[in-house]
Amino acid sequence: MPSPFPEFETAVRFLDKQLDAIRSVLEEFPEEAIWVRPGEGVVSLGNLVCHVAGSMRDWFENGLARGDWIRDRQLEFDRDDGPDRAGLHALLDETRAHCEGFLSGVTEGNWEDDRRFRDRTLPVREVLWHQVEHVAYHAGQAALLRRLTGGLMPRP
Repeated sequence: MPSPFPEFETAVRFLDKQLDAIRSVLEEFPEEAIWVRPGEGVVSLGNLVCHVAGSMRDWFENGLARGDWIRDRQLEFDRDDGPDRAGLHALLDETRAHCEGFLSGVTEGNWEDDRRFRDRTLPVREVLWHQVEHVAYHAGQAALLRRLTGGLMPRP
């Protein structure tokens, strides 16, 4: 990545670590349980992966890069089926690769520049850290779904 300043590198490293945590849960999750909700009004792992991908693209393409990608956020939560494990892995990987183009535009010189997004003004720094926090939150949810829906034992 061409932006060599430490805070940016740390944020991207944290983001990728949390995406890896979600991928790890997805990898071991029983295929037949990926779209199963553990209760009414609770998302499945499939919903969660779609939501993380949608949020990353929205915040990086539309927020960071001032794009005009149209997101169907509600569908991320409402759908009861969709891609299988391989398709969800591909969605995360393709989204991360797509977002790399927007992240590569972040420099130490524009780190504090404002972006207008969702009726708020945020510096580039906060747009990136928001997504780190958001993906980390959902990585925790994935870990919980691993036990609730996936029926998997705790990790040592």
